[in-house]
Amino acid sequence: MRSPLIGALAAAISLVAPAWAQPLSLDQACQKFADKLSTAQAAGDAKKAQAVYSEGSKRIASRFQGASCPNVKPPQP
Repeated sequence: MRSPLIGALAAAISLVAPAWAQPLSLDQACQKFADKLSTAQAAGDAKKAQAVYSEGSKRIASRFQGASCPNVKPPQP
């Protein structure tokens, strides 16, 4: 049996949890991925852009049961 204090504390924490702690949808994750890749490409660093693409693709697939972001194209060398 939980005490009322623990229940109240859990409720208070959930109200003040930062926005980054909320789960992202696949669309939101793909947009964030696209933004990071775009920033890396704009910097002109092809190796960094490739690393961002590789890591982002792996993260999307692992967090969304093998999904991908069809709107995010691999960087051109």
